[in-house]
Amino acid sequence: MRAGAKTYRTTTFLNVDLDISSRDDLAGLADAFRPRLIALHVGRLRRRYWARFEPRAQPRNPDIAIRRLVAAIEGLPARQRACWRRAARRDFNIGIQAAERPHDSAFAISAATLKAAAAVGARIVITVYGALSPVRGESPGPGAVVLT
Repeated sequence: MRAGAKTYRTTTFLNVDLDISSRDDLAGLADAFRPRLIALHVGRLRRRYWARFEPRAQPRNPDIAIRRLVAAIEGLPARQRACWRRAARRDFNIGIQAAERPHDSAFAISAATLKAAAAVGARIVITVYGALSPVRGESPGPGAVVLT
């Protein structure tokens, strides 16, 4: 989810990743998700298989992203749905890039979306990436401590 070298002036919702960990090979699940999701990684790490997906189109907020991920899961054929249910970890990981401004930001998830995530057996995880250094040439802002 981390957006690399891009600098954010305001706290920003990045995306929601679907993170899956399983004893089963997840390649078939990745194939089934392909029309709706982008596979960021599918492979093996030690004794577990894991995969990370995200919606094909950039969602405006986490609520929309989670609904798209739920729809992809609900659309799985029976065999891949069984693989999904056997997975040890099924996370909707919301990525937020922090910045100095605004002081606070809220990213709401509706009750209906929470119910839908629970119905497919997924957890909601929130990853907040720390604020990056100010943009070169800009003052760091009021109250900032600058070490030289």
